[in-house]
Amino acid sequence: MIKIINLTTGISSKWLETGKGEMFAGEPDREIEEIVNLYRQLNPFFKGYFKRQLLEIINYENSTKTLKEE
Repeated sequence: MIKIINLTTGISSKWLETGKGEMFAGEPDREIEEIVNLYRQLNPFFKGYFKRQLLEIINYENSTKTLKEE
């Protein structure tokens, strides 16, 4: 969500996360912009599916980081 807010408003991701630094960031991340544009083309069912898949990937990535740290 932070990346989407950053992309659509230009507000810094760091500022949104921590409240520190400059409120407005420089250039938006072009890869995120492309993903958001593709997302906007999806119907509501696939938007939900996309979000669930993204959360699964993040959860998997976080769980593998935890295992590597142990």
